[in-house]
Amino acid sequence: MYANIDDKQYQAKGGKMTVVGYCRLSRDEDKENYSSIEEQKRIIKDYASTRNWIIEDKDFYIDDNVSGYTFNRPEFTKMLEKVKGGKIDVVIAKDLSRIGRNNGKVLVLIDEFKNMQKNLILVSEMGGTYDVLNDRDDTIGITTWFNERYVKDCSRKTRDHMYSKQKTGRLVMGNYYGYVKDKEDVTKLYVDEEIRPVITLIYKLYIEEGLGRKKICDILNSKYNYPTPSVYYRQKHLERGRIYKHPVQELWSTYMISNILNNDVYTGRLRTHKKKTISIRGRAIKLPEEEHFVFENHHEAIISKETFELAQNIRKRKVRSKSTSGTRKRNYAFSGLIRCGDCGFGVSRYNNE
Repeated sequence: MYANIDDKQYQAKGGKMTVVGYCRLSRDEDKENYSSIEEQKRIIKDYASTRNWIIEDKDFYIDDNVSGYTFNRPEFTKMLEKVKGGKIDVVIAKDLSRIGRNNGKVLVLIDEFKNMQKNLILVSEMGGTYDVLNDRDDTIGITTWFNERYVKDCSRKTRDHMYSKQKTGRLVMGNYYGYVKDKEDVTKLYVDEEIRPVITLIYKLYIEEGLGRKKICDILNSKYNYPTPSVYYRQKHLERGRIYKHPVQELWSTYMISNILNNDVYTGRLRTHKKKTISIRGRAIKLPEEEHFVFENHHEAIISKETFELAQNIRKRKVRSKSTSGTRKRNYAFSGLIRCGDCGFGVSRYNNE
């Protein structure tokens, strides 16, 4: 059993104990167990007052709308660094689920607090208050396991619900450059007439004029004033009073051109279930086309299906051409004998076929 640590002992050592509060909230949690940030702060302050500790608002570390399954939380990480650096002596939270819902990581964290002789106090845990340094933890593993099972069950239910909506075409994820969602029914897409011209121009330059992606970028960046996809998305967020948190590229890139040329949404086709996550907060993996749910004539097309297929054939032909030219063996009488006077590299034959 660890010795009880109180404010008097710290004062006797010539120091003052630093006590902070930690709050976390995830919007995905069961509404019946929902505890707002302000309610968590009140619970923590009330407990602190019983120990004659004062925790001001500036002494709280708060992660709002962040899953407890991940430990990569901005405020949580900042707080732990200060604990390990000796700048924080006691952390108070409402309960263990606020600290985290990953069974293994939470148990390791509890051991770290003990080894550092820093205290973690959970106000509403195990039928009362749980003090890491002073209370027995024989059953704490059951609590951490239950917390993890809870978030996994919520995740499974969410995935099942999304899968059902994807399968019936009721879920339209993300933004589509050139389309806007109906405010009343987000499953409906309508052509953004301001963007329609740039979509048709890109296909025209690629198919009719035979230009490559780099050349198309140069033309869009120098002759036209069409917004790039990220600039467009940012503008739409601002119009709705929301903040766009992703990087914004002002100039067109070949990656953007490829996305437009390879996306069959412009033919009026809705394609869902293109990705899925294997674990909670895990990386999404791409699914093969045979697993996609495809809905033809879902919305107004900007280009015809024939035009789209022609663009795909051109792309495949260019890919084959590049791979063939890179592997085809060419006999050249002067190979290995002639070198460039500037760079020193050997000279080889090039056929401009």
